[in-house]
Amino acid sequence: MSRLVYFVIGNIATALAIAGAILPGLPTTPFLLIALWAFARSSDRLLVWLERLPLLREALVEARRFEERRTIRREVKVLAIAMAWGSVLITGVASSFSHPILLGIVAAAALGGTFAMWWFPTET
Repeated sequence: MSRLVYFVIGNIATALAIAGAILPGLPTTPFLLIALWAFARSSDRLLVWLERLPLLREALVEARRFEERRTIRREVKVLAIAMAWGSVLITGVASSFSHPILLGIVAAAALGGTFAMWWFPTET
């Protein structure tokens, strides 16, 4: 039963990672880390497939760096924070700042991402 749960988690995380590679503001690397973790516990075939996806190649390099060194490159941190808060601004402008709950959710996600970028060491 647990392999099935890992399989489902891996597939959901993969879909979100692919969406993050295409959509601005949605992160790729955290979802890719979750997918790698889940597929490592459920399916060697899907793990190999995920590692070969050209769309995720750059995010995979960053995910592997994070797994090995537990650090994040400064450029990645700056880009992640800029995209997160840019998403807050775009959401606010697109909704004419008339949906405070939606804006609050996006801002909370940006705050969480900012905290994560601050929390993990920067690769020097």
